[in-house]
Amino acid sequence: MVNGVAPLKTSLLLIFVAAAASAGAVEQTSLGGASLQPPSMSHPRLYCTPAELEDLRAKRTDGVHARIWRNISESADWCMAQPPRTEWIAPVADDPIYENLYDRFYAMMMDMAIIEHLAFAHALSGDPRYGEATRERTLACCRAWKPDAEAEPDGGKAYAVSRLIKGVAVAYDLAYGRFTPEERDELRGMLAATAGNYHQRYFTTPDKAGPGFHTHHAIVEFGSLGVVALTLLGEVPEAAEWLETTTKKFEEHLLPTGLAEDGAQVEGATFWASTMHYRLFFMDALRRVTGKNLFGPYKQYMRPDLALASVAAEKRPGWNEPHQTVIFSPPYGQLDYYAPVLLMLAREYKDTASQHLALWDQSLGHIQKTRYITPNRREQLLFELGGYAYVWYDAGVVPDPGEAALSYRFPSVGQAYARGDWRPDGLLVGLKNMGETVVHAGGTPVLIAGGIGSEPPPGSQSVTLRDAGDTAILECRFDAEPRVSMTLRRPDTLDVHWRGLDAPLSFWCLRPPKRVDDRLVWEDRVEMSAATGRLAGIDTEGYAPAHAVGNGRLTLIDPMPRKYPTVRVDPAGGEIAIRVQLIGNH
Repeated sequence: MVNGVAPLKTSLLLIFVAAAASAGAVEQTSLGGASLQPPSMSHPRLYCTPAELEDLRAKRTDGVHARIWRNISESADWCMAQPPRTEWIAPVADDPIYENLYDRFYAMMMDMAIIEHLAFAHALSGDPRYGEATRERTLACCRAWKPDAEAEPDGGKAYAVSRLIKGVAVAYDLAYGRFTPEERDELRGMLAATAGNYHQRYFTTPDKAGPGFHTHHAIVEFGSLGVVALTLLGEVPEAAEWLETTTKKFEEHLLPTGLAEDGAQVEGATFWASTMHYRLFFMDALRRVTGKNLFGPYKQYMRPDLALASVAAEKRPGWNEPHQTVIFSPPYGQLDYYAPVLLMLAREYKDTASQHLALWDQSLGHIQKTRYITPNRREQLLFELGGYAYVWYDAGVVPDPGEAALSYRFPSVGQAYARGDWRPDGLLVGLKNMGETVVHAGGTPVLIAGGIGSEPPPGSQSVTLRDAGDTAILECRFDAEPRVSMTLRRPDTLDVHWRGLDAPLSFWCLRPPKRVDDRLVWEDRVEMSAATGRLAGIDTEGYAPAHAVGNGRLTLIDPMPRKYPTVRVDPAGGEIAIRVQLIGNH
């Protein structure tokens, strides 16, 4: 029994699955009270079956599916213009600023995203152009990265290599008919060698198999191994053992303890989304291939609360900016990163609020080209979620926030959120430990402020939330004294109060306001005024964020460098009180 959930007898289950695969079983079987379908031995098998393809292809002209397909097709054409990889990027021992680490990681992510996106485009359309492009690039990817199959595994390699082989497996599955028998042998050989090496020397070690390895990296790596295993089940004998290892890890550690008890991700908000990605990649395929359903027994660990709290506005095609559609998230972690997760949760649990927010993403289907590019090799971080959005979207789930909560508190990460209503151009506010503050109003963040004061001793600060329906109050307290208070009077008025200031406060925003007397106005939709203190000045280029990774050692190239406006507010008596109001026809 794990946190109230009793795992199925994984070993017996997968012995059955392997035996059924070898025997070509066709009858549904019951084991331990769980109804199991025989494993699907045809391809595609992971995210759709041959029988489902006709229906999926027909939906390309229907409603939201049509919009998603247009975006998939547009990105697929871009993918076809990218040259196949021909060179292996070898790991280096001396990597003081982690440039080699990120060159390899982003390169593998780029290759994975391109081949998966093309494979989905081919499967969903039957277009031979996409099929040939998938074949060419998947084989090139396999050959370029084959040296990693036998390399000594470690955490630095596993995080990228596991994603890469997952991408090759998905392309092999979706575009199976495009490869010759000899090419399939080559792909299976690369996948089997790499997965087998990592299974023996990494995944089954006490450190990785034990309960301490259970958060983001663990879920990405084990989830990827599981997808490879499901792809090769019945074709590579060891795949059943890899699947048993993955399923046991999911049941015992990754689902019960992969997120905090309140549903947040302690490593950061974007890690919540990617944690859910790799849960869903594996769990959806596991059920389709073997009949084993983890969605029902582990529903309590699949809550969308963090997304329901933080998604702020509609996403349009184009480059992302920080806080633009998801507050407290960097450019790559915006709504296009969250929406496919919400679509799947909506489909699986008939969650109309998740569907409501997911459909704010007008870019559904596009490959995500991030603003993260390594400085010398120019490797760009890409994410492929477009094909998944297409197969996971269920038009039968009505987009409706219903009775979903308008405010959330996550004690595990010291954060609280409240929204005025469920409009994408309404008010949404967030507050974090140390008083970090974001106010999103009229479709854009108008106030992004860092923490205040020197860092207090551990345990001396807290973020609280009180919601009385018409009014929600968020506070960050230092030593039980409120230092930042946010009072949201629904639906359109917010008061923010800072105390204990010994210097002016500066905040930044994505769009420049104009000054009207003693007020700031954004596009005649949002008005800001100071009740205590003074809005002293605007610097239209006051903040220029740098994209740095590897503990700040490696500065990346930003294809859309921006300087953002900053606003200085002078306190009065150590306090500042600002009012934000939605105005006009917002």
